[in-house]
Amino acid sequence: MRFVLDEDVDAQAVGSFLRQRGHECWSVVEAGLGGADDDAVATYADNRKAVLITHDAEATRRRRRFTFGRHVFLRCHQLEAVELLEVHIDELVRGLLRHEIGVFDVRRAGVAYHPPRYEAD
Repeated sequence: MRFVLDEDVDAQAVGSFLRQRGHECWSVVEAGLGGADDDAVATYADNRKAVLITHDAEATRRRRRFTFGRHVFLRCHQLEAVELLEVHIDELVRGLLRHEIGVFDVRRAGVAYHPPRYEAD
């Protein structure tokens, strides 16, 4: 699976974790999109058939209002991201393989999938 890590995600720790499990992974900064707006980052990930991972609650709300691609919201402190993913990576990957579009909310209790929903701003 392919993952793009938003600027607010610890690219070294989370990237290393995902690569160790056989996934392709790179950061927004490595892609030359440091400082880009959330919609540009989401579009970049979607155009590359990659899953965007973020801690950004506002960007996640926007993707839930107008959904395209696959978006993962890590509902934890940045320093806890690897620990959270260690517990839920298999469940998350199964969900990502089942759904080509949607928002996945990863929290201690598990992974919640939010199907596409489209609303005008």
